Amino acid sequence: MNQPNNATLSQIHVAPAHAEDSKVARSEVPAGAWFMLVVLTAIFVLSFIDRSSLSLVVKPIKQQFGVSDFQMSLLLGASFVLFYSTVSIPAGYLVDRLSRRGVIGWAVFAWSAMTVLCGLAKNYAQLFVCRAGIGIGEAALQPAAYSMIRDAFPPDRRGRAFGIYQMGPMVGVGFSLFVGGWLLKLSEGGAISGVPWLGSLQPWQFVVVVPGLVGLPLAALMLALREPARVSAKQGAAGGWAAYREALRYVGREWRLYAPLWAAATLYAMAISGFNAWAPTVVAQTWQVPLSNVGRTLGPLMMVAVPLGLFIFGLVMDRLSKKGRRAAPLEVAMKAVVVACIATIGMGFVGTPFAAAVLYLFHAFFASPVPSSAGATMAQITPGRLMGRLTSVFFLVQNLLGLALGPTMATLLARLYGDDPQALRYGIVTLYCLCTGIAAFMYAITARRVRNRSFE
Repeated sequence: MNQPNNATLSQIHVAPAHAEDSKVARSEVPAGAWFMLVVLTAIFVLSFIDRSSLSLVVKPIKQQFGVSDFQMSLLLGASFVLFYSTVSIPAGYLVDRLSRRGVIGWAVFAWSAMTVLCGLAKNYAQLFVCRAGIGIGEAALQPAAYSMIRDAFPPDRRGRAFGIYQMGPMVGVGFSLFVGGWLLKLSEGGAISGVPWLGSLQPWQFVVVVPGLVGLPLAALMLALREPARVSAKQGAAGGWAAYREALRYVGREWRLYAPLWAAATLYAMAISGFNAWAPTVVAQTWQVPLSNVGRTLGPLMMVAVPLGLFIFGLVMDRLSKKGRRAAPLEVAMKAVVVACIATIGMGFVGTPFAAAVLYLFHAFFASPVPSSAGATMAQITPGRLMGRLTSVFFLVQNLLGLALGPTMATLLARLYGDDPQALRYGIVTLYCLCTGIAAFMYAITARRVRNRSFE
């Protein structure tokens, strides 16, 4: 991706994106935009509950289907992410051409149905296919949501808006642990034995099926929303697949900005997917804690730490942005992730579950602004006419090289510790700290380049 005409970075002009930004910034954010953001965030949370519900029931699934840790890592990562990533490209095309609320609404219906089918799978192959179906359905959410948020909020509100939206991943994982632990306890205790159909499910199936059923009313709510006007509608963007070529040419011209930003986001995705996929299993193995108790402990900790962190760090990002700090989201994230890494290292060596829980709280709090900083920066440097397609390309890279590989990389790094009974514990800590350390360095590079740009 070489720059044409040997142009320097400071000479690259991206005024179209910011000319439209200035137009948005002159008006107040309507109440409908905040309600839209709440609905999108709820759907994002649901998407992570659906995709993360298996992490709490790894042990019973392994026992029923007779699969190894490596096969389970493929189920947790690759089965979902490969299709989630590749389908995001045509999804981005649809987002820039069709009703974004319609794309999201029908996608929620589709992936919720596939989640229910996951709980009804009779073997490993069927479960693998259904997990792929969830990935296909969820592929449309991110490009559409990013595009809608970008058009609904001015630049000095986007740090907060993307911060709220980015509660989805970790709050969703937290909900999946907490609600999953509660559902697991209900089912194991026989509390639902008299409920038609649901009472006939095994405990792990019940944990997976219920979140899928919850998605149906959320899909209907999304279809009833009024989406924001496309700010960039008059900019004459290329139509059809030619817009992807335009988007990729833009990235080629701006590679000094996009390359380190995308690398950092991808490494963080690898770190967090590997950590979250195996954390419940590691806690249960290390301290001999029932899985239902693990979920009901880790879930609330994450649900408290992540929203609080996103709210506080989002306010800091917006305040610094108002003072002219163009790289504020990146500056905040790269400092916070260092603290999160230190807390994670501590989790690898503490000897009590209470100490691990305290460190987990710090880990979740300080890691929270990392995803939102990438989203806010993407919105800052990307013209609105390209936001849907370019976001889909961004997530293709992030997911294929990050989310898909995270759970498997954790198991491979665990092998470095041989037959140590804590090998998996050390593996997920090593993966997290290695990836986030490099990501912080990449964010620093991106921040310096953003500061040296003249955005009008």
